[in-house]
Amino acid sequence: MHIARPRPLPTLNSLTHEWNTARNTGKGWPLFLDAVQIEGLRGWNGENIEFRFPVVAIAGENGAGKSTVLKAAAAAYTAEQSGGATFYPDDFFPNTPWETVQGVTLTYQIRRGSKIDTQTLRKLTSRWRGMPDRFSRPLYFLDISRTQPVNTQIGYGKAATQANFTAAVTPFSDADRSLLSRIMNRPYTASGMATYQNKQVGVLNTGAGEYSNFHQGAGEDATADLVELLRAAPDRSLIIIDEVEASLHPRAQRRLMAELFQIAEKRKMQFILSTHSATIMEQLPTEARVYIQTHRGGGRDVLYGVTAKFAMSLMDDIDHPELVLFCEDDYAGILIDALINQEDPDLGRRVEILAVGAASTVTTLGGLAERGRLPGVSLGVLDADQHAEAGCISLPGSQAPEKEVFDALDESAWEKVAMRLDVRAGELLQAVDDARQIDNHHAWTRRVAERLGPRVRTDRVWEAIAAVWAKDTVDSQERASFVSSVQQRLLSQP
Repeated sequence: MHIARPRPLPTLNSLTHEWNTARNTGKGWPLFLDAVQIEGLRGWNGENIEFRFPVVAIAGENGAGKSTVLKAAAAAYTAEQSGGATFYPDDFFPNTPWETVQGVTLTYQIRRGSKIDTQTLRKLTSRWRGMPDRFSRPLYFLDISRTQPVNTQIGYGKAATQANFTAAVTPFSDADRSLLSRIMNRPYTASGMATYQNKQVGVLNTGAGEYSNFHQGAGEDATADLVELLRAAPDRSLIIIDEVEASLHPRAQRRLMAELFQIAEKRKMQFILSTHSATIMEQLPTEARVYIQTHRGGGRDVLYGVTAKFAMSLMDDIDHPELVLFCEDDYAGILIDALINQEDPDLGRRVEILAVGAASTVTTLGGLAERGRLPGVSLGVLDADQHAEAGCISLPGSQAPEKEVFDALDESAWEKVAMRLDVRAGELLQAVDDARQIDNHHAWTRRVAERLGPRVRTDRVWEAIAAVWAKDTVDSQERASFVSSVQQRLLSQP
């Protein structure tokens, strides 16, 4: 295993600081949708979806319910005079010849400054109740139809080619044009929007001539529409975007997320997104990643803080290993790998170790695995400082991985690590002493690698430390017991 972690975007660091220090103050987010609970709609049975950060992405397989969450959120408010649209549940969940929508309850937890209110919309029989009680807020919803090229929509192509058709272009401001240029990485010299029959038609110029979105790529078209929306949206707005990555390549996705983080901070906006993209998930902090997991026999579970790799593995149609071990992060995964390889090397070829996020996520997944609600056979592995839960075991020891391992290795063990790294033992010991002066133990291994020089990677340092710890330092009975628990879980598969 190798530790591969994308560096946080600078705008995310700034947003995170602002969110952690100002969210409940007058300078924070005066309007915020904290959560929505859905009961009796499209297979939802009272599950609660929390929005724990100003920019949140919801992932899940097709049909898991991502769009249902976004549409329910879009019905939380009425529009303000300053902008936005008012959406009604019937706009998204109408009766049809095949479905009758009734027995539905949508419950919202809405924050206004320091005050938190609960509001409910109900459709027990034929009518929705609670509509007049909704709070107002600027709200905008971009659904997946925005990615449909304008020339494929009936009537627009014909109208645009008529000799008598003209449409004035409202130019983007310099700031908006710069925003579009940064996301698309193209030097637009002019840009703007024309409107025909309520359809926005982007008109761009990169210096080689003017062209409309009849001749733009889908990603360029969709991003121009988003820039136009952000231009019109007042501060404090709620922006909901279905499949935010649609038609954008990974680098453009990263640039888009960087801009959304900055806008969320500066203008105190809230963004709720859906995605199938690992790139989008990787840009977000733990608390901003939500995964909707459907399971056998119907129903779903809402998982928070999942890693991008775990989310993508659940959405990917690949052969599963005999046993999946869920752990908090790649550092724990390397310790697990070292313990297994020391005790039973053949076992290592039959399991996959998957970092999934916080201890609470490991515990949730372990419980789901114990109840047979995940595909394949799996087991949660918690750090040693966590109590074992149903469907989970814990690493040997009693502390967080870095503390446990650094404390356990004596001078002779560090000399063995130095041999594996091909560095002088004295140099390594000095680097270890320096690293342990840092309060944050998660930074110790990286500091050791920095002190040893550019040719020594952080993951190589941790792999060497883990190998020596598993072989020479950890109590042999604890190691055997840990690996035996993994073996027993493997043998329990049907």
